[in-house]
Amino acid sequence: MGTRHMKIQLAKAALCGSMLIAASFGANSAHAATANADAKARIITQVSVAKVAGQDLDFGAIVPGASSGTVTIASTGVRTCAAALTCSGTTSAAGFSISGASGETVLISSAPSVTLTGGAGSMTATLSPSISTLVLDGTDGFTVGGVLTVPSSVAAGSYSGQFNVTVNYQ
Repeated sequence: MGTRHMKIQLAKAALCGSMLIAASFGANSAHAATANADAKARIITQVSVAKVAGQDLDFGAIVPGASSGTVTIASTGVRTCAAALTCSGTTSAAGFSISGASGETVLISSAPSVTLTGGAGSMTATLSPSISTLVLDGTDGFTVGGVLTVPSSVAAGSYSGQFNVTVNYQ
């Protein structure tokens, strides 16, 4: 009976210990806190950009001089011709239209330069957009002007090249 009594006492002790552990886990759960949060998404119209028909970056007609010079087309389309060159003809800055979600801000960039090839060689123009950011309002656009370096040894002919512009939501 002594051994049996000892086994019963051990069983009771084990049971009490298990209950004490279970009670302590339950006590921790009583102090837990929870919170809720909302998940949201706002879908907006994809932004797009298109060249305005007939509005390319046009440096006009240029007669090279005894030394190299530059022709600048401002974002307004106004030309400035270096003294070493003779410039004539119609000029324009490249024009682009933007469509997207009204009230959203877009970032505008262009390639840093464009190479014009033709005749028997090439010339490079650095490019500059008229603006770098814009808040869309439905009638949006921008222009790209540039500075063309004209070497004195450039051959006669028509020169052209293409460049990219990029518009992204901020």
